[in-house]
Amino acid sequence: MRDIERLMRRDYVRALRRWLGYRELRSLVSAGAKVWPQLNHERIRLKRSELADISGRLSVHLSARPHREADGMALRGFYVRKSESALKRPLIYVNTAHHPAAVGATFCHEVGHHLAARLFAGKKMEPVNFFYDAAYATHLDDPVELAADVLVSLAAYPEPIARRIFAKSCSGGLVARAQHLSAEAVTQICNHLKRGYRVDFTRSGQPRRDLTYLAGMVHFAKLRWGILAEYDL
Repeated sequence: MRDIERLMRRDYVRALRRWLGYRELRSLVSAGAKVWPQLNHERIRLKRSELADISGRLSVHLSARPHREADGMALRGFYVRKSESALKRPLIYVNTAHHPAAVGATFCHEVGHHLAARLFAGKKMEPVNFFYDAAYATHLDDPVELAADVLVSLAAYPEPIARRIFAKSCSGGLVARAQHLSAEAVTQICNHLKRGYRVDFTRSGQPRRDLTYLAGMVHFAKLRWGILAEYDL
């Protein structure tokens, strides 16, 4: 719960303004649209059968298998960059033990790493980017992770849906902010995820795993709100 409270307090516009400029964001969207032409126009819901096809088109090796042992469920996936000495092609791993919607979001996030590599060309980057459940707050202080998360937010909340959910919450002043989600926005987000992704946060008695998914819901929704508030996209 502390992770969720921390995310609820963060101003996502400030993170975007610090790490991703408008030109970088547009470049990422353009690259993403070559993979998913409907990106930011229609909701994207990935089927597991599509992951291998997309990976093949991107010349990325895919490993998609369940990992439940010990604290293995905390790992959502990772992206490994190619190297002369180890990998001839980049590698994406996705933990398929998670809910299908989480698997799709993880794959989209890792593809975001692959596409964002050009944005950060020339900058020193870690050879492996791990995606853990409770790491969303740290993503706001890491341009590489933030760029990958942007792709997930645009896939889940295309512009028509984002405007319907977040337009009333956008600041009308000179400085945009995306900090406190209204109760009305939270209700619309929950309904959107329930209808589109079969993720139901409205039922009582949430188990621990659902709380980690709830943190993801807050993070990606606020990030999408921040993109709309700051860049009108």
